[in-house]
Amino acid sequence: MAANKTTAQADELKPCECAAYDALPADLTDADLESGDFEVLTTGCTATTKRQFAPGHDAKLKSALIKWGALGLDIRRSEGGVATSASAAKHASRYAFAHMVTAGVQRAEAKAAEKARKAEERAARKAAPRKPKQVTAKVGRWERTGTVEGDTFTYTDAKGATKTTTKFALIG
Repeated sequence: MAANKTTAQADELKPCECAAYDALPADLTDADLESGDFEVLTTGCTATTKRQFAPGHDAKLKSALIKWGALGLDIRRSEGGVATSASAAKHASRYAFAHMVTAGVQRAEAKAAEKARKAEERAARKAAPRKPKQVTAKVGRWERTGTVEGDTFTYTDAKGATKTTTKFALIG
């Protein structure tokens, strides 16, 4: 016969499980630790409960683990005064939502990689030399199509020769 919990054990309040987790920047140095010049991210939970999680706090922990894992932070779980560092997936493996944390971190990392790739493409397009825009200008009594760079108009005349001039008037 299974032993039932006594009434005193069942009514005992304990801190919510999500309060045991925090995250630190992964690249902390000893100097940073000594100076205390870093931010510790927490779930902000101060709830107490008879169960493992206060209502809705399992989702709170899941989202925090996904966010911290995607940022590459050092995630710690404190229990009995001892903090254990591990990845978001490793910490989440204790719970039923572990597969969601793993998928969420992978999705966030893929999104960040795609964003970085697009930024590189934009930078490359911006740095690439641009073709001068074709414009029409009046040179003397003739309308010619060519490009303007600074105050010089470069065009091809009727015989196919490339010419430049500073005396021109843009049309339209």
